Amino acid sequence: MADQITDQMVDQMAEPGKGKVLITGASSFVGFRTVVSTLEAGYPVLAAVPHQEDVDRILAAPSIKRLKPGAALSFIMVPDIADTDSLKEAVKKGFASIVHCDSPQFVPFLMPADQWNAKINYPLIRGTNNVLSAAMNHAGKNGKGGGKRMRVVITSSVTACVPYSNYWEQETFMNYGNYPEHAPEGPFPPSNRPNEKSAWEALANAKFEAMQFTRKFLAESSAASSRLSIVNLMPTLILGHDELAKTTRQFTNGWQSANLWALRHLQGEKVDIKLPSQTVHIDDVARAHTVALDRAFKEFQARKVRTLDLYLSSDEISSGLAFEAQDIVKRDYMDAVNKGWLSLKGEQPVNRIMIQTLPLKTFGFGFAAFEKQIKSMLDQFVALKAKEEKN
Repeated sequence: MADQITDQMVDQMAEPGKGKVLITGASSFVGFRTVVSTLEAGYPVLAAVPHQEDVDRILAAPSIKRLKPGAALSFIMVPDIADTDSLKEAVKKGFASIVHCDSPQFVPFLMPADQWNAKINYPLIRGTNNVLSAAMNHAGKNGKGGGKRMRVVITSSVTACVPYSNYWEQETFMNYGNYPEHAPEGPFPPSNRPNEKSAWEALANAKFEAMQFTRKFLAESSAASSRLSIVNLMPTLILGHDELAKTTRQFTNGWQSANLWALRHLQGEKVDIKLPSQTVHIDDVARAHTVALDRAFKEFQARKVRTLDLYLSSDEISSGLAFEAQDIVKRDYMDAVNKGWLSLKGEQPVNRIMIQTLPLKTFGFGFAAFEKQIKSMLDQFVALKAKEEKN
């Protein structure tokens, strides 16, 4: 097979050592938690952020203050990951592996259709190209790159492999290791928010194309094939606390977090866009990124491949967002309901997109159940609302 590697290559991947990890999108929902998880695991981190204010927010975060990383945490400014020269400074500083968390931040129903290509498709695909090019060039250098096979871990999405129409019409069961490669395609049902359905289609298509690009990048370059190993991590809806969010607006902003989508019906909205039934806690997503950095990551040794596409989801196959979330609110958050911050009158349809998760031994830890996910989100939201009301 074209993606097979030799036992010697597997041994090379398993060489010990925790070199510096370049993390793109380090101030994003997934990126920041991955910075924390990676530092906790003993890796030094080079964090790529768009603005100096993002550096200040990260350094002020309680998790970072607790860790006191000192020189183990450094920063570079990357205002636009799609810029060809965006990672030149990172290459100069040096790194041993990359976690690519940078992703377009947008709210679908607020983005005009004429901006989708420039703000969704182009940044995702071009950014992936720039990351892989930087990894390949640096891995091939003498010195810091060491000429060793470099691990690149990419935050993809369940939308990259689940046929998009399944979100609306079908019940789907996907076996671990058997993922359909299916570009999103319509038709799609209407939404009560203009552009929402089509913007989600555009994002799903971009995630699909970006993941396919990783395979193409290796297939078309013998140098890349010999220097890189790539893990595409595909989380389902990501729920949980967002340490960098200081307001409710910040808390519900951005693509990577599903907090906005979970809160819509918990604040009384009758949502007509269906969501998949499986979810995952942000801390589990971050930790999976860190585990995948390990040169001895068991999945590479077992499969002897250059790329891995792995789903991240809790073990539960439920309709938590539709029913369990309201039950939890009714049981534990009635004070917030009485204050008008939450509501039991909303509706959120879901489709049972059931994905058989990875064996627990693959990552070495179990994923949090839905109740922990939703309470992690609601605890922070209620605390932020209380602070805003007080001020």
